[in-house]
Amino acid sequence: MSRMKPDRASALYTSEQRYRKLVETMGDGLSEIDEHQVTTYANDTLCRMWGRTRDEILGRKVTAFLDRKNQQILERQLRQRRQGGRDPYEITWTRKDGSKLATIMTPTPYFDAQGTFKGSFAVVTDISRHQQEKQRLEASHEILEQRVAQRTQELEEKTRSLEDVNTALRVLLKKREEDQTILERRMVSNIRELIVPYIERIRQASLSRQQSAYLEVIESTLNDIVSPFLDRLPVEYRGLTPSEIQVANLVKHGVSTKDIADMLNLSPLTIEFYRKKIRKKLGITNRSTNLRTFLNSIR
Repeated sequence: MSRMKPDRASALYTSEQRYRKLVETMGDGLSEIDEHQVTTYANDTLCRMWGRTRDEILGRKVTAFLDRKNQQILERQLRQRRQGGRDPYEITWTRKDGSKLATIMTPTPYFDAQGTFKGSFAVVTDISRHQQEKQRLEASHEILEQRVAQRTQELEEKTRSLEDVNTALRVLLKKREEDQTILERRMVSNIRELIVPYIERIRQASLSRQQSAYLEVIESTLNDIVSPFLDRLPVEYRGLTPSEIQVANLVKHGVSTKDIADMLNLSPLTIEFYRKKIRKKLGITNRSTNLRTFLNSIR
């Protein structure tokens, strides 16, 4: 029996040395504080992490190594330790040189036989590189978002510019179509009012076969020129005969019935007959409507 005690003591010593070596050489920091927040243990890794010697750490309140914001975090966490809480949490320590060290704390509270809180151990894991990488990623993400927003704004501005250009082009095209329509109507009107009536009068004269052939070619050519535009003329204007168009044109220009009769070598009664037919075809049933005013209103 007496020989077993030294063996047990030796085994205990060996086990303690292994434990101490394991604790001192572990990759994470290890700290212990008592119920008054005084540091009672710090392994070598924790000393290196905080940039302090063991003598500068032990016997001091752990809050001495934290700024005010992180002191508040620790105070909240210690209240949970006293209740038996052991959830990991993040906290940032202030090194001796003033630099910051972001860590994750994994705490383990301990109590005496009466259940009174006596302190806690905590494994301290350095996450500063992770935090730096996270900050770099967030900064890159922010820059990317700014570039996307800038590019989106540029595209929106270009889109608005293109829309303005398209609007201007549509206005110009519409104006061009309107001008073309006006030009076509004027051309048709001039041919029908100023040329066709005289072709009719020439046809009534004594013409040779060759002259009649020439006249037919002229009339056919004019019809070919006018026909593509006839559908775009006002409906009221299409139903007039060449003679009626001639009379309507003179009325529109303010020529009196008597003067029209003289110009066309017709009687005033014939001109009145034409005027009535023109009014009927144009649908002017109200006698108070002035024919000349109505003709000038047709575009």
